[in-house]
Amino acid sequence: MVAVASQRPNLNGADPVSVSFQSTELVLANIAGRNVATILIWCRDLLNVPRISLPFVNGVRVRNDHRLLPGDTLEFIFPWGFKGGDDHLLSAAELMQWRGVNADQYEQLRQRGLPFVRGKSGEISHPRNAVKEWFSVVPPGAPNWITGFEIEDTLRVWQPSYPQLLTPDDALEILVNTRNLLDVLFPLGGDGKEAVQ
Repeated sequence: MVAVASQRPNLNGADPVSVSFQSTELVLANIAGRNVATILIWCRDLLNVPRISLPFVNGVRVRNDHRLLPGDTLEFIFPWGFKGGDDHLLSAAELMQWRGVNADQYEQLRQRGLPFVRGKSGEISHPRNAVKEWFSVVPPGAPNWITGFEIEDTLRVWQPSYPQLLTPDDALEILVNTRNLLDVLFPLGGDGKEAVQ
């Protein structure tokens, strides 16, 4: 059952609302009165908040329709115990091999909210399906033919070739540029995507 934070008397309208996820925090003015779902949409890309994160206001778990008051602190928490029914768990080494990342890039992914579960003895594992979904975020403004599958697959295939950690925006750029190149190389195919087939 979700506990709803108690409503406090209205504070000075100039008091900002603090929004955070892991170690990143935004202090936003003039958003009091907005609900948690709206603020998540606004801040999801800025803070790299996974879609399945849980909202807490002033330390109390709230629903997505909860409206913020001036001076509130909204924190999104990733439910690290999240696991699909038959989701295969990967060790850190297995995940790094699968995703083509080195130890530094792996730590960056962890800081950005990479899904994980902690075992009874403290060891960390990563649910494969949850990780695939986490990498499958389609950036806003992407063409209709690009789905989460293409974003996730592009990040997995191209990451080993790059020293920096690739983002969904990088994957989008790679996909669009590749399709444009194929349209130039195979103009009679009419569509770079069809030319690949």
